[in-house]
Amino acid sequence: MQEVIIGGSSFQIVSGKTNSEVIINGKTHVVDLHTEGARKFHLLLDNKSYSIEVVDDSLDGEPIIKVNGSVYRPKVKSETDLLLERLGMNVKAKKEFKELKAPMPGLVVEYRVSPGDKVKAGDPLVVLEAMKMENILKAPAEATVKSLVQEKGAAIDKNAILIIFE
Repeated sequence: MQEVIIGGSSFQIVSGKTNSEVIINGKTHVVDLHTEGARKFHLLLDNKSYSIEVVDDSLDGEPIIKVNGSVYRPKVKSETDLLLERLGMNVKAKKEFKELKAPMPGLVVEYRVSPGDKVKAGDPLVVLEAMKMENILKAPAEATVKSLVQEKGAAIDKNAILIIFE
């Protein structure tokens, strides 16, 4: 299943039982799609003709398309995107973070960043010892370190704020 949002309208799209069917918002439609070039298509949907051109697909999940000469910028969510959203694990939401919290109680062994440092997603930030194991907490996205909240050697609880970002 995919969800396509155009303007204020949302469409849930599922493949039908055959290649000539598609289910849109629970209703089955007859389709016929032909490729007319690298980025051009002709679509018959319930006997209505649509000329489609993909203008730009480099924007993650938000392509620019022309349908019968009109330009649209739909937001496309894959089945994985929808599942992650339902589980509260929206990947795009992770890009907007302001603090790093301890995922478990433990001991702050070492910070691998200082205030003012710019970090990228995946950069190591802090070493946290929990149950006699050292865990390296990494940056979920690009940010700048504003301050280190806990002291090195501090015993902390789960969800204790470790680092604040700008």
